[in-house]
Amino acid sequence: MTKILKTLHNWVGFFISLIMLIVLTTGIYLGGTDLLKRMDDKGQVYSALSHEEKAVIAADVLANYPEASGVKLPTEMAPYVEAYSRQESTYLTTDLEELSHQVKSKDSLQSWMFWFHRNFHLSDPGKHANAISAILATVIIFIGLYLWWLIRRGFKWKHTLPKNGKNSALIKSHIQLGLIFSIPLLIMSISGAYITYGARGDSTLDDNRQKPTLAQGDDWKAQIVAAQKIWPVSELVSVSKPRKPEEGSYIYSLSFNGNNALGLMQTDTIKIDLHTGKLDSAQTFSDKGLAYQAKYSARFLHDGARMPTWYLLMLIISSVVGTLMVSFVLVTFVRKEVLGRMKTRAAFRLQN
Repeated sequence: MTKILKTLHNWVGFFISLIMLIVLTTGIYLGGTDLLKRMDDKGQVYSALSHEEKAVIAADVLANYPEASGVKLPTEMAPYVEAYSRQESTYLTTDLEELSHQVKSKDSLQSWMFWFHRNFHLSDPGKHANAISAILATVIIFIGLYLWWLIRRGFKWKHTLPKNGKNSALIKSHIQLGLIFSIPLLIMSISGAYITYGARGDSTLDDNRQKPTLAQGDDWKAQIVAAQKIWPVSELVSVSKPRKPEEGSYIYSLSFNGNNALGLMQTDTIKIDLHTGKLDSAQTFSDKGLAYQAKYSARFLHDGARMPTWYLLMLIISSVVGTLMVSFVLVTFVRKEVLGRMKTRAAFRLQN
């Protein structure tokens, strides 16, 4: 049984190694880009704002930048105001003085890297190949952990980094690194597969619940202040316009950083009809159903975009380690299974 598992681990690992190299290296780039963005405070120092101050900022930005899809409010991670849309972002101080302007392009390197990471620019076939590879990666990680357990007494920290380029040193390093970083690597592979194949779900709240009027209609400021009073302890981080307003209503969203076990950000949402001032919904993360929670969690556990910076950094480091592990596999496998067999066949021919 052990021999079968070793063979399976080696061969499956080899066949998905090229895909894993692409996914890991592009993931390093995307994570690094996000990390650099978080480190850029644009010369601003975070200062906590009152509910009223946030409401004034949001209302003024939405009025001054009608083409914007929404406004992101200052947080400790990003201590500036951002008026954003799919095409561009304008960064502002809390006094609404412009700091910088960024035009987003579908032809940018980041966009190219994202889709290469997601589906290798092959649309659905690439997406499914990626997800299946993630499932196989999950399987071989568990097999690898089982195989390590059989030889666990040989664990030594000095084997973590290879001392030389010999197969034995590379294999020992592969085993050690795989053990140490097994949890983040499993998180990335499982969440990556779940993004493609996971079940979708919506809110579990009753749509017939009471919808009180929070404030006067068409008054951004009053409505935003009233919304914050529903969850006075939660941090309001953004206000977003509706993507496709329905006729007779204009339901916009307010996103909050609430409490949840995973540390996810922007999980709680309040929706209000701007024209009437009526509450449409107020949903915490736990209100949104298990299927929705799983899908949302998988999305951001995978890329760290709405997770604390320490988590994003862990993903980047784990991706670097994963790249080394896969590289070690490729080198040792080619040496043993390809070059080794070629030498054996050549020697056999010479004897005959």
